[in-house]
Amino acid sequence: MELFDEYKYAYYYTLRREARSRVVKALNRRIRSESDRETWRGITLASIKKDAVDYATFKWSKFYDGDTHHPLPVTWERLYHAYSAKLAHFNVAVWQTLPEGQILRGMAFGKPSGGKTHLTINWLERSPEPDYFKGGVLLPILACAEEYAKLLGCERVLIKNALSPAEFERYGYGRSEHAPKGATYVAKEMSQ
Repeated sequence: MELFDEYKYAYYYTLRREARSRVVKALNRRIRSESDRETWRGITLASIKKDAVDYATFKWSKFYDGDTHHPLPVTWERLYHAYSAKLAHFNVAVWQTLPEGQILRGMAFGKPSGGKTHLTINWLERSPEPDYFKGGVLLPILACAEEYAKLLGCERVLIKNALSPAEFERYGYGRSEHAPKGATYVAKEMSQ
């Protein structure tokens, strides 16, 4: 990696980290009741690293049954290697630390468009484990994507090929008129 690329890598890494920090601060301001504190206790927003990929590979795969839980058409390991090579990529892993240990609640990968008009979440998965996260893992994932998009100066966040587009409506997403060709997208416009 050339020196210039190392600076660019550090720049985008810092932006991703700042986006996660903003989301954590916003969530902490909104958590008021004891039940909310209990629900969100132990949640950490982190970069996707080898530990998250291994967790998804070895733990999540036990719960893919073909009826209610389907694996992605590509492995998280392959996605990790492909997206790690893209300096400006988006990624987030949602972990929860409980007395029984750390549980990976969800992850997402995406990338900004060439002109940075939009950030696309290309891959998103919630844990298929039976003790799902009751706080809703989409909230922190989408919030991180939105904050990162704002930091990049993007006009919108797109979600590619959402399995249940209606599920994203409560987060302000709707059918996209600005979608790249060849797939379906839901989008949310960013206010700078």
